[in-house]
Amino acid sequence: MDPKKIAPGPKPINLKANSDKEFFLIHGYTGSPTDFYDLPEYLHKKFNANVKIPLLKGHGTKVEDLLNYRYSDYISQVKTEFEKEIKKGRKIILGGYSLGGLIALYLASKYKIKGIFVISPPIKLKFPMNLTLLSYIRFLKPIWDKNLPDKEKKEMRFNFYYDKMPSIALKICQDASNDVSKILNKINSPILSIFSGKDDVTSNNASKKIEQQISHSNLKNLIIGDAGHRPSSKKFREFIKKEIISFSEENFLENKDKKKKIFFNTVSAIVPAYNEGERIKNVLEVLAKTKMLNEVVVVDDGSSDNTGEVVKILAKKYNKIKYLRNEINKGKAYSMDRGVKSSKSDIIFFSDSDLEGLTSDIVEQIISPVANNEHSMFIGIRNNVMQKIFTPFGLNSGERAMHREVWESLPDFYKYRYRIEVGLNYFVKLFKKGFGYKQFSHFQTLKEVKYGFWKGTFLRWWMNLDVVVAFLRMNLYDRFKLKKDVKSCIKILSAEKQNPA
Repeated sequence: MDPKKIAPGPKPINLKANSDKEFFLIHGYTGSPTDFYDLPEYLHKKFNANVKIPLLKGHGTKVEDLLNYRYSDYISQVKTEFEKEIKKGRKIILGGYSLGGLIALYLASKYKIKGIFVISPPIKLKFPMNLTLLSYIRFLKPIWDKNLPDKEKKEMRFNFYYDKMPSIALKICQDASNDVSKILNKINSPILSIFSGKDDVTSNNASKKIEQQISHSNLKNLIIGDAGHRPSSKKFREFIKKEIISFSEENFLENKDKKKKIFFNTVSAIVPAYNEGERIKNVLEVLAKTKMLNEVVVVDDGSSDNTGEVVKILAKKYNKIKYLRNEINKGKAYSMDRGVKSSKSDIIFFSDSDLEGLTSDIVEQIISPVANNEHSMFIGIRNNVMQKIFTPFGLNSGERAMHREVWESLPDFYKYRYRIEVGLNYFVKLFKKGFGYKQFSHFQTLKEVKYGFWKGTFLRWWMNLDVVVAFLRMNLYDRFKLKKDVKSCIKILSAEKQNPA
């Protein structure tokens, strides 16, 4: 199929506006500026913004012309054109599709911009395209046919594209992926990344790779059903356009910038407590003296001892301490949730109330990796025997810090009794940036000591049953359910900051 018969020969897009706002977009390999459909014109009118989309070298003629160019040629070309726009002093949002998305990520690591959105960037190639040896197929067969579905051809009939693919594309994508993977952590601008659940080029783990390496706290990762590598259907295009508009409004419009309230670096400690009058004082005094904590919220879960009196006395001494009480015993997870809802901090630190050996230094070492955006959650493993011997037990520790958004997006099923810690662990591992952990010297009073051998043993096995239930539910049901939507347009991954109500 002759590309010129599909659409007029492609040209660079340069929509000019009387403003300092600009969208600089980069199209994909074997595509053209028409990869973005009507998005350039819409952004131009919506934001009164300049829109520039260069035509990559070798594109727009016959497919054989693409054989003359490498990844370094495209980087050199786009970097030169982008620097011209930077010198104009404009506020720029970068955008890119496929290979263009990788180039956009590269630029975002080098220059100060307002934000960046990328669609289907092959930051991690799907097997077997990630195999280095496969890239040498270009010496045996320089060009091969694309097997595009008729439906996709129909959706793209007004766009310029090639129905053949140079085999050198594998080498170019591998080089780009390796290059960009090294500098992802240098991107410090807001980012929106959009992937498809059924992509024959980009690995399903690509979105997670971005989540784990991007350092900026304002990161939003989306997966849209079965769009494929090129989301060409109108349904998906409209969904993507809506998300890009929303992202651009948050990072371009000055009135929204002024209204946006960020609580980053404010930290609330949440301490659920039940009949801990003998042990809670030392824990609260440590937390009250910890400089990184803005408040300490104690949720008394219907205690029948003097827990409430002890906390109220300490609250008069330390302004940080806030006391809440459940009239009846509701369980640990309920109390944790109530404590979070009573706070407005961006970071939440949970602590049990029966600890010994806890220090302010330990607390701050648990909080810091989250405050520095190294992890979505960080766990402090206790110095109890079983937690030291068997790490999975240690990871169910009650001392942990996390971004508020993690707690708010966790399904309610896990906010019940002792399901909470294992539910958080697997949820963060599967759908967020992952968690870190470190063993410390503090330890917890054993249940068998607090309640007596028989009652303590019963409570321990009851807790273990909850852990098993949460583990099975997350791994056999929710890990799949959370990735689906009947309309194939569900948001499942998000490290974006939540605006408080």
